[in-house]
Amino acid sequence: MSRSRKKVPAGVCCCCKSQKRGKRVASKRFRRRTKVLISQAKYELLPTRSIELTSPWDLGGDGKTYYGCHPDCEWYVRVMRK
Repeated sequence: MSRSRKKVPAGVCCCCKSQKRGKRVASKRFRRRTKVLISQAKYELLPTRSIELTSPWDLGGDGKTYYGCHPDCEWYVRVMRK
């Protein structure tokens, strides 16, 4: 995979490389809440999306940014590697 490259020059800002941990917590919270409400037969209170229980602002990172196309720069080559 030494030649694999990203197709879009975009990435996450700040300190974390992915939001994997936050997404896992949000999914776990969503599944647990759904399981409890179904066992209590409170179907009208069931959440439809995980965003109802967890704010996307609680996930890691500050969002994504677009780097633009700079194929001659050294930093661009590093960013485009997978």
